[in-house]
Amino acid sequence: MSTPTIAITGATGFIGRHCVERARAEGTALRLFVRDMAKVPAAWQADETVEIIAMDLTAAGEGLVKSLEGIRTVIHCAATLTGDQERNTLAASVAVIDAVIGAQVPHVVLAGSLSVYDVSAVPKGGTVDESTAVETDGRDAYAKAKRTQETLFQDGAALYGYALSILRLGAVWGPGHLFNAHIGPAVGSTLLKIDGGGEVPLCRVDLAAEALIKAADVHTGVGTLNVLDDDRPSRKTFLKAFRACGWPKVILPTPLWLWRLAAFLTPDSATMPGLLRRAVLEARHRPVHYSNTMMHNRLGPVTMLPFEAAMQAAIDHQEQQAPPS
Repeated sequence: MSTPTIAITGATGFIGRHCVERARAEGTALRLFVRDMAKVPAAWQADETVEIIAMDLTAAGEGLVKSLEGIRTVIHCAATLTGDQERNTLAASVAVIDAVIGAQVPHVVLAGSLSVYDVSAVPKGGTVDESTAVETDGRDAYAKAKRTQETLFQDGAALYGYALSILRLGAVWGPGHLFNAHIGPAVGSTLLKIDGGGEVPLCRVDLAAEALIKAADVHTGVGTLNVLDDDRPSRKTFLKAFRACGWPKVILPTPLWLWRLAAFLTPDSATMPGLLRRAVLEARHRPVHYSNTMMHNRLGPVTMLPFEAAMQAAIDHQEQQAPPS
């Protein structure tokens, strides 16, 4: 059996699973960290190039250090979108950083998020790129956790010298995860579309995986860069393709100015629904564009697909995997 050179945390998560499949297809020996062996595909368990370690990162201590010995690059995907950010995102990150330092791992690739940007400061029709300012406090729990996570890894790299690659992924999508918060809220089978212009910052999950694996092979690190599809649709184009899945049944267009007025008139409090908080509303719906130029410059050729074709393929795959009714 080949000795693993790449470790992946959060390996059974949406992004992690695709990273594993991408690396396996390339013949890379892997060491995977999971919390629940029941979620590990049988194919991984039968693969002699894959080591699987069931471990709670936040409670692993020296066990995690020993498990990272000999690893060249850690791809850190472990996090939560809506769960306990303090434990599952931040405490897990601290544990990984401590283990990376203890095991002297030379390179870390962080699956970051576009949510760290302060989009409200970008003018209408402007472009979000790597020079755009980031949020200082975080507009919601997820954005705050991802910004803090970046800072933790950056501080560790500055103090202890490991190379760091931060890939700020767009709205990651694919089979099982087709919709995203940049379109509008839903009530049952009805969607309240919010469209003030601009584009939806999509990132196909297989592109995210390809970029993370490519970054892992650059041992000196690729710095911080956005990972986004080339073909980023308008909300109208997104919904036209998305409705092939049979939802929503009804679309009610609602103007962005009306939501902005509601957000202005209501308390800007963490207890309010997200779209009634000004920073959240602007982050999801401000009419801006996004740049992935640095991704192409630093990672080289990556696989791109036309949006409509990629959406239809994802819907077809999703329907094929669904149990018979």
